[in-house]
Amino acid sequence: MERVILHSDINSCYASIEHLYHPELHGKPVAVGGNEAERHGIILAKDDIAKKCGIQTGMTLWEAKRLCPELTILEPRMKLYYEFTQQVNDIYADYTDLREPFGLDESWLDLTGCISAKDGEAAAKDIGMRIKNELGVTVSIGVSWNKPFAKLGSDYKKPDAVTVIDKNRYKDIAWPLPVSDLLYVGRQTTKKLDIMGIKTIGELAGAPPEILSKRFGKAGLTIYRYANGLDRSPVRRYDLKPPPKSIGNSTTTPRDLTNYEEVKVTLTSLVETVAQRLREQGYLALYAIQRNSRGAAGS
Repeated sequence: MERVILHSDINSCYASIEHLYHPELHGKPVAVGGNEAERHGIILAKDDIAKKCGIQTGMTLWEAKRLCPELTILEPRMKLYYEFTQQVNDIYADYTDLREPFGLDESWLDLTGCISAKDGEAAAKDIGMRIKNELGVTVSIGVSWNKPFAKLGSDYKKPDAVTVIDKNRYKDIAWPLPVSDLLYVGRQTTKKLDIMGIKTIGELAGAPPEILSKRFGKAGLTIYRYANGLDRSPVRRYDLKPPPKSIGNSTTTPRDLTNYEEVKVTLTSLVETVAQRLREQGYLALYAIQRNSRGAAGS
C-alpha cells in the first residue's frame, strides 16, 4: 500500500492567533516580537501583510519599524499559542494517531490505511476547512508518500493551500526548486553544495552519492535520499517522543552581569531548571570539577 503522508503548517501561526484576539488590527501589518528593553528585540513571527512590507523573522524591532512604521508589534504569549495548537492537534487526531509535531505549528500526519482518509488530497482539504471554520486560522498542507516531500509541499504554496507531490509529478514540482528548500539543507550546506555546482533539488538528486558521502558524511546520503524521494522514515505517534539528545537551558539577562553573586544567581536558576527536566525524564547527571594548571575550576 502506498503511504499517504501529510505535512500541515499553520500559516503565520503566532500572528494569526493574535489577530483572533485583536480584531481591531484586521488589515494592518502585525508581528510578534520580544521586548527590546530585555534584549529580546527581534521579530518572532509576522503576518502576510507585514511580510509584504519586507518584515522577516529574526529582524530586530528597530529594523522592522524602519521598514514598516505602521507595524504593530505584540509581545509573545507562548502559553496561549501552545493551548491553541493543541486544539489544532485535536482536529488532526480525528484522522490518525500517527501525528508527529515538527515545532509548535507544524505536524506530519500518516493517513495510510485510515478509513476516514482514503484520499490524501481530499483529507487535507477537509482538515484545512475544519481548522479554518472551527478555529479561525488557516493551514498549508503538503501531501506525498514521504515526509521530506510532504514538508516541501506545505511550503510550496501559502497560505491556505494544499499541494500534492506524488510519484508522477515530483520531478516536475520538486526538482526545479532551490536545494535550500529541501528539509535539513541549511545555509552552510547550501553554500557547500553551491561550490560543488549543485543549486537545485534535481541536481542534488543526480549527484553521485559517494561524493556527497565523502563531502558531508551520513548527512550527504540523507539529503540524497530526500531529493530522490527514497526516505522511508516513519511518522511517530503523538504520545511517543524520542529520547532527548541533550537537556539544557539558556537565558539572556536584561542587563550585563558585573559580579560573581549576580552570575551565581543566574547560573543557579538555569541549573535548577535543567535538574527538573532531568528528573522528569528519569535521568541522572554526573558533575565533575576539574582544575587547570592555574588552579581555576571548570566542569
